[in-house]
Amino acid sequence: MKRATIKDVAEAAGVSRAAVSKVLRNAYGLSDDMRTRVEAAMTALNYRPQTAARGLRGRTYTLGVVLPDMRNPFFPDIIDGVISTLRSSSYEPLIGFRPTAEATEKHAIDTMLDHKIDGFLMVAPRLEESYLTTVATSVPTVMIGRHDRDCGYDTVNNDDRAGARLAVEHLISLGHRDIAYFGLEPGSAAPNNSTTLRLVGYREAMTAHGLADSISVFEGTHFRGEHYDEEVARRILTRERRPTAVFCWTDLVAFTLMAEALRLGLRIPEDLSVIGYDNSRLAALPQLSLTSVDQSGHRLGSEAMKLLIERIEGRREERHFVLPPRLDVKGSTGPAPAPG
Repeated sequence: MKRATIKDVAEAAGVSRAAVSKVLRNAYGLSDDMRTRVEAAMTALNYRPQTAARGLRGRTYTLGVVLPDMRNPFFPDIIDGVISTLRSSSYEPLIGFRPTAEATEKHAIDTMLDHKIDGFLMVAPRLEESYLTTVATSVPTVMIGRHDRDCGYDTVNNDDRAGARLAVEHLISLGHRDIAYFGLEPGSAAPNNSTTLRLVGYREAMTAHGLADSISVFEGTHFRGEHYDEEVARRILTRERRPTAVFCWTDLVAFTLMAEALRLGLRIPEDLSVIGYDNSRLAALPQLSLTSVDQSGHRLGSEAMKLLIERIEGRREERHFVLPPRLDVKGSTGPAPAPG
């Protein structure tokens, strides 16, 4: 079957080829009627712009989305936000991720650059700011999970320090004093990564409530295999003075901790309260019912796409969008157990 061309679409819609091109670019100044006719013609003809040809004209209408991995249950929420925003545009996402725990995202980024993408959305990349700035000088770029400033790219984030304080203050209100933080070792995270700021918020809240001497930090990693976090969880739960509550830097880490608590015969929340961060969809499952800080992954992805398209359309000044966190209290937190 002959592939439909832009000329075929224009004839079917009763408009000029220039009008079809404007619809493809999502340009301003088009009437709703013209846009509807062109889109209907493209659907009827199964028209897909050729990537190579679009690249020769200056755009490919593809956007690179780079993720640290594919296992985190929070990332689909971000992707949902990306797709919902792009649905009204001519852009398509191309998704890549870090191939191994020891690798970085550079391979995925370089591959996408070879495909002449029009822009990048990167989620918590474990890369030097100088490298990311270099990438952003050639391709419009937006970050989620990095709180960099004066870097040449936009950022969209949750207020991670405030979210951590919400979590700790909720536990303190339930009578907990021995509250541990299960985070990520510095070598696994960028200096301005979300986990770094969540640790700051944890320390701030503990200190503000006179609990500085009870600060207890445990660090997971991306480098020592998928079972290392299980070993860290076991250390937390079998120490001589076990904490009565643990604030975990992600829901995924919280699930690991809860599974280890179950293996050790600990009851949640009677023996141990657990709070995660992300409020991923899995957190709402009745068998988990994880209290978690909601950072609205869908909106993070949506706002990031809006900023990225603005960048592609010519905006040069940096913008940094911060969403307020919200604590979703469920069944994994309860009053501190009685001493002894």
